[in-house]
Amino acid sequence: MGYKLYVRDQYLNRVAEIDDYQSLEMVLKYNSYGTWVLNLPTNCKAAKEIIKSKSGIVVINDGKVIFSGLATKKNRKWNANEDKLQISGVDDSIWLLRRLVYPEPNGQFTLKDYDVRTGLAESIIKQYVSFNLGSRARLERQIPNFVIEEDIGLGKKVTGNGRFETLLDLSTSLALAGGDLGFRTIQVNKSLEFQVYQPEDKTKTAIFSPLLGNLSEFEYTSEDPETNYVIVGGGGEGKARITLQNGDSASITEYGRIESFVDQRNTTDQAELTQSLNQELTEKSIKNSLSITPIETESLSFGRDYNLGDKVSIIITQPNEVVEVDTIYYFLSDYQIRKTQEKLQVIQDVVREIKLTIDQNGVSINPTIGTPESLSSQGLGIFKKMKKLTKRVSHLERS
Repeated sequence: MGYKLYVRDQYLNRVAEIDDYQSLEMVLKYNSYGTWVLNLPTNCKAAKEIIKSKSGIVVINDGKVIFSGLATKKNRKWNANEDKLQISGVDDSIWLLRRLVYPEPNGQFTLKDYDVRTGLAESIIKQYVSFNLGSRARLERQIPNFVIEEDIGLGKKVTGNGRFETLLDLSTSLALAGGDLGFRTIQVNKSLEFQVYQPEDKTKTAIFSPLLGNLSEFEYTSEDPETNYVIVGGGGEGKARITLQNGDSASITEYGRIESFVDQRNTTDQAELTQSLNQELTEKSIKNSLSITPIETESLSFGRDYNLGDKVSIIITQPNEVVEVDTIYYFLSDYQIRKTQEKLQVIQDVVREIKLTIDQNGVSINPTIGTPESLSSQGLGIFKKMKKLTKRVSHLERS
């Protein structure tokens, strides 16, 4: 069936199929909001519909919705030779960025310091979404036709402390602490459905390599850890302050000891402090980012054999090594692994982003595989540091 693209109206009705567009670029992001850019001529019904207020798009592949979102920017370019539109927007997970987590869901902020919730990660994330965006939020904070899928209790036990951070930030933190769960908001029939899911380990089946003929290009970046030994400080003052500490022994052996401190004076709960410590170790560990251009094959295809959030394998040759294709087959058969690892580099990580482009040349898919927070370029480093500083200060401002 292939890809089909529709304009939706503010009530989530599909009002026009877009079948004569020049290009569509979508960026799907794991546990964040995606973006899209559409170029199309003005002389079509879809153009008239998509410029209306609160319009959006729905993208279907093989009968399944894979992307839905809002149009947030419209640009029209006209001259004697052309008249075209460029529409850009965000996917429906943007609503989590547009809501803060209230310390008291009813809006009476003098009643509680924090909205504290403890339980399985999926359940806790969905509770925060329900009370700040869904049917249990204040009426003016709800969005029409928003539903939350049934809770099946995915993930580990976590504790959330909600106080004016964005719903997206808190959900991302809880999903990581709860076992790297995935979440998204996507249109299902005439509703926007918030979903939490468990990504799969596809490292033994979704394997990319130039030697296998299913990888045409890659760019790999590896960055040393920011920390591998963390001390977290909880409530209390001076020597009476509660502290926990722990480190990543393997990382310390390889890179040396790199210490950092996390200020969590808002809590004295041991489980919460441990959660913060582990999150710091995870987020500031070694960062790997690998952008690949796969070749879609009958045996390995996006959406069927791997998806956003799944863990996959990439096998590349070490620098200045020549490897015959038989070598990789030895590796994949689990024989002579030590011998072949001298010539091969094996990267196993999570699909954090998918860039999907449809134009006159067909469909191109560019996944990015990496560790949490690995997708930011070095040029954004100052903004990442400012974000972390703001987070520390906000703990004081919100307390």
